[in-house]
Amino acid sequence: MAIEQASYKVINQEGPFEIRRYEKLIVAISAETDLRGDSGFNEAFNYISGANSQRKKIAMTSPVINDLSEDHFTTAFVMPKEYQIEDLPSPASQSLSIKEISERIVAAVTFSGNISTSKIEEKKNDLLKWLSIKGYLAIGSIELARYNPPFIPGFMKRNDLIIEVQVLA
Repeated sequence: MAIEQASYKVINQEGPFEIRRYEKLIVAISAETDLRGDSGFNEAFNYISGANSQRKKIAMTSPVINDLSEDHFTTAFVMPKEYQIEDLPSPASQSLSIKEISERIVAAVTFSGNISTSKIEEKKNDLLKWLSIKGYLAIGSIELARYNPPFIPGFMKRNDLIIEVQVLA
């Protein structure tokens, strides 16, 4: 059975770069400590595994999203499209919250491999340079979207760096 993915429409594509319109997302989000994602990932995984007010299991989706802001590094699981925010059970953990992300336009660069700080920095610089050339203004923070479980070999992993954008006039 295929894992549901967050819905988006590609508006523009050039090589590994895309401008996308994401539909509204509902996420289970927790503070994170590092790129391995042990703490925040475990909080969100426990939530979908039944650590919630209804002891309800919720299907895993992709991607898992890390907000890479220096002041609030987080891990978020996207909730299946069948749910509205009011339909989701309350988390058992006070470290986890349920949040709605409005429809938005983002720029993305797709790449494969295992994640490292140097690879993220390289891809971030590539994405921001492309945005500048194309006349888009980056707003918000860089987010890392991971589509595969950790046991998948690096060369087979799909990752995106995304950032919300605004078109410059």
